[in-house]
Amino acid sequence: LHGECKAQCMLLDLHTDEQKRKRGELQLKKSRREEFDIGWTPVGTIPSNSVSAGRLGCAVMPKGMCCLVSDKDSLTVSIAPTFEPAAAINLEYLTLALQVRRTEGREPLFSLDPAENGKLDDEDPEAAMMVKRFEPDWLAGTSVGEVMFQADYHLKELSFGEYDQPVIGMKSCFECSEKDDEDSEWSAREWFVVRKAEIHVSDDQVLVPYLKMGVEAREQIHGDDGLEDAAITRPDHPLVRYAETFTHNFDLIAERKSVVSQLREVAKASIMAKFLLESGNVLPDSWFSLGDETKPVCCLEVPQLWNDRFYSKISIKDGAIESNKDPKGHGLYGGVDFGIDRFRLSAPSRVATSVVAGRAVLGRPASSLMSTSRAGLSVGPARQFARLSTPLSAQMSMAASKAGLGVPRVSAGLSMGVPQGVDLNLDKFNLSAPAEEGSRWGGSVQAKDAELAIGSSFWSSLEDGAAFSAEDANLLREVFHPCLSDRREEGDHFAPPPTSASYMQKLKHLVKGEQMVRRQRVEHFHSTEFNMDTAGPLFPPSWTASFEIEQQIEKRAAEALQPRMDFVVETGVLREALQSATPVFDKHTEDGMRFRIYKIGSLQVRTTQEHGGEETIGMVFSTCASIQAAASGQQDKSIKDHEKIVKATEYVEHAEGD
Repeated sequence: LHGECKAQCMLLDLHTDEQKRKRGELQLKKSRREEFDIGWTPVGTIPSNSVSAGRLGCAVMPKGMCCLVSDKDSLTVSIAPTFEPAAAINLEYLTLALQVRRTEGREPLFSLDPAENGKLDDEDPEAAMMVKRFEPDWLAGTSVGEVMFQADYHLKELSFGEYDQPVIGMKSCFECSEKDDEDSEWSAREWFVVRKAEIHVSDDQVLVPYLKMGVEAREQIHGDDGLEDAAITRPDHPLVRYAETFTHNFDLIAERKSVVSQLREVAKASIMAKFLLESGNVLPDSWFSLGDETKPVCCLEVPQLWNDRFYSKISIKDGAIESNKDPKGHGLYGGVDFGIDRFRLSAPSRVATSVVAGRAVLGRPASSLMSTSRAGLSVGPARQFARLSTPLSAQMSMAASKAGLGVPRVSAGLSMGVPQGVDLNLDKFNLSAPAEEGSRWGGSVQAKDAELAIGSSFWSSLEDGAAFSAEDANLLREVFHPCLSDRREEGDHFAPPPTSASYMQKLKHLVKGEQMVRRQRVEHFHSTEFNMDTAGPLFPPSWTASFEIEQQIEKRAAEALQPRMDFVVETGVLREALQSATPVFDKHTEDGMRFRIYKIGSLQVRTTQEHGGEETIGMVFSTCASIQAAASGQQDKSIKDHEKIVKATEYVEHAEGD
């Protein structure tokens, strides 16, 4: 069998085996997600403020977002409806955080620990399990526990490239690691952090939690007791690069991903709970018992995450296969540690505007809780878990890249005594008084009707644009792009972005960055540099073939494409031809934009189509140029005076439809 034919047969076998492996892996992961209840479902999961307000004994039960109004003279707080999302507090999250702080002297904690002390089965690493650990353990059946677990797991999934990234052009940790040496291996950990936390107060005494969140990562090395943080983490480490990108886009991701948005709400509630107790506010017993009812837990063990990709190149020389590089496999495993360990929140800042929409006042709080609340904060119980400030020698590893057909292993020397999931540690933050800072909101945000709820009405208003300026409507449509955001699934529990000018300006800046990536993609796709086999770093990695013949790539790259602007201007004939043509290339990006290439005779037609838009012809090329001349390295294709025509051949090409 000729070398090139044999290579084609090998390539076909590799593609067939890879597709079979992917189908089996997809089916396995889908069944495991269903079996172990993995995946965030906003409907029926996000607690209702109206239900919580009724159980707390509010005289008026707000239908939408709630805020807390402070009475400094009596050291009490009351619940009031608001239309300012920054001031909104989920009442069930708050009462759960209060209960944990009063009984445990700390914040809720969640950790995913490796089962059997982290040992993996070498023959079946995908069968490894991880144990859910909650502190206190009764959080397992609560809304807060569910948010922490699902957010933790989803961050790992995004890091591994399990799903499309929520930001246009954002690369997964997997894609970053693929740029490194194929034979390298590394381990690292990542976790959520709160970079800034404060309590602000408005003119009408509304308490407004303010925070900035992000993701951090540390490279790990093998020590005497297992994995521990490296003394220095290189700035170009794949997980560090991913964490930095996630942090840069955190607010945009939180607006698009419901589970990340709810995790931010849990963090806000934890900050508010610490402030209420440290500032000496008197709270009724009902505020510490709202989370007593727990739901049955599906299971306390879940499969460890993995993701594998394989690559191979077949090289041919003089008609024979010179080398067949064995497929290289890369796998990712690991855990996430979420901590807000570095905040010091002093007095709330003064916000110039009112954020109250009428007050639903509680009965006077019981004074018997005063001493309990204060005592619980002055002398808290001893810590049962090490914090992020200590070396995590027993942390779960993220083995991100390993050469060979095998998959990386997680060290067996892992401890169950260190948190590896969600740790809302606020011990370093003084929340006894609000922070002193200027206003962050402009204009009035009071509502005339406290019965109104924004919820699903936001989406209908966004569609018709009646409630927004043209600029704001376009921005919000980009923020909540249907291919990137799942927030529409929240229904009446949906809360729009905070209305402060600084926050909206940041979202606008992040969206402009996405639009730049989209333009760069279109420009590159319409250029002669674009190659169907190797799309390049601007496009998703799935566009690049896992198995390839090196000579084929070189041959296609050598094809001379001549731009035909005459066809681009006159697209009527081409549009009619495209209706019956089948594209030879048809791919889409994470925002649903489709990129297609058609071949009509000697013409190559390239089109783009935005999600929900019409297909547009962007560029037309002619492929009649001599490939042999390009492949042989001839630079001067002009006919010299001394040259003679020795042979002429005329070809008649059959056109489709004739």
